[in-house]
Amino acid sequence: DNGQRIYESAIIAEYLDVKYGHGKLHRFEDPFESALAQLARDKVSPGPFYAFMQGRPGAEKSLRAHLTELEQIWRENAKAYRVKGPYLLGDKLSSAEINVIPFLFRFEVLLPHYQNGFQLLADYPLLNAALQAVKARPSFQETIREADFYIKGYEPWSKAP
Repeated sequence: DNGQRIYESAIIAEYLDVKYGHGKLHRFEDPFESALAQLARDKVSPGPFYAFMQGRPGAEKSLRAHLTELEQIWRENAKAYRVKGPYLLGDKLSSAEINVIPFLFRFEVLLPHYQNGFQLLADYPLLNAALQAVKARPSFQETIREADFYIKGYEPWSKAP
């Protein structure tokens, strides 16, 4: 913007939300919702996903711990919102989904291919419900590609260095 570069997907998402959405996805108008969304988005880390995809020792345990921590945020920290819908904030899409769901989506596609049919969210019903709700959104459907696109694109990162 204005000739200046902005880096990192989470920062770009926040910038676009503030510039064009007045911070709505980041819930700046409600400090608690904002903090809850930030908690979830700050917990997601690509490391455990890539390590498991590459078959590194102990990586499955690490990935499961990572997903358990995220699931717990949806289950415990956002408990009051569960009756309203599958998103972290119930029926309100937030920055949590904007930052967490892309990882869940990509690795839901990649891990069955690279890790012998592994089902990423089989033991994480709240994360799975959030993923399915986002996947059903027309805006999401307009931007996704066929599974082979992701599988071929991530092949260079599928093996441990």
